[in-house]
Amino acid sequence: MPYNRTQRFPAPYIYSGMGIHSRVRLVIALLALYIVVMGMAHDLSGIVLIICTGAAAVLAALLISYQQGAAAFDMHALLAGLLMGFFIPADGGLVFSFFIAFISYFLSWGIFGGKGSSWVNPVMLAVCIAAICKPACFVHPVDAGQIISGGSVYAALEGAGVSRIPADQYLTSLFNSTILHNIGVTLPEGYLSLLFVYPSSIPAFRYNLLTLFCSIILLSSKALHKTLPFAFLVVYGMLIYFFPPVRGAQQFGRGDILSALLTNGALFSAFFVMNDGGSIPRSWGGRLISGILTGIFAFFMSGAAGNPVGIPFAVLFTDCINPLIELGERVFYQKRRQAL
Repeated sequence: MPYNRTQRFPAPYIYSGMGIHSRVRLVIALLALYIVVMGMAHDLSGIVLIICTGAAAVLAALLISYQQGAAAFDMHALLAGLLMGFFIPADGGLVFSFFIAFISYFLSWGIFGGKGSSWVNPVMLAVCIAAICKPACFVHPVDAGQIISGGSVYAALEGAGVSRIPADQYLTSLFNSTILHNIGVTLPEGYLSLLFVYPSSIPAFRYNLLTLFCSIILLSSKALHKTLPFAFLVVYGMLIYFFPPVRGAQQFGRGDILSALLTNGALFSAFFVMNDGGSIPRSWGGRLISGILTGIFAFFMSGAAGNPVGIPFAVLFTDCINPLIELGERVFYQKRRQAL
């Protein structure tokens, strides 16, 4: 599975999406927007950590390529390292984060398949290793008990004293009266605050509105395959809706999808991380199955955002199944070509 495999399809099919190198440059540019916003919020420690993990992944790529006799700067390694920094809390420490990023990229390249063909997502591998080594750093603002008693993540956050943005009431009223009124839906107050800024120590969890903006750019430019992320979000959201983390059978079908999606990095993970070219299936059906499995695993591991590393572990679990999915793809297309 080389990095440019998305441009190679059996004739007469032609891939019309963005090339992998252009996609990497675009994603890095979008990540720079997050860093600018973090600078405006005076989150200097988070910015330094992201730069540190990016340098660690680049160093790992340089060392491995040097051993192969062709040392060169790898922009793909830079992107993977930057994304690792977005998922690691700043209180984990720079030395620890650098080491985790270096080891994770080295493992994903040198052990789990090689450059561009690793069946393990290097970003999520780093997050899971960091969570195992320092679980105290990955703490959700509210625990599972508060979510269950409150009925939703937002209710638990509100009970814990999380403040809303000053214009929340005005914007919510405007949104309900102009857009949602025509379809008979009312957005409760407070959710727009989660959309703008979510109070998490993990940068990938904070800026959901910016993530939605960046996802529109990625989708409109055909820089990512939309099947897997949307399958994940739909399945995870539906499971949250039909099986909310509250007591009582009368709550069936009343889960809080918004608070779940806006508080555990689901959007950032779906649009920035899950479409890793080396670890996802090639076909539309394979990506659909992979997205569905990730959504199911995320529901059982994260629930309504009660576990901040539930989605990274869900992605890794699906990565373990993706080679079987790809094997099934190969068998299916071989039989199909023989039947022609």
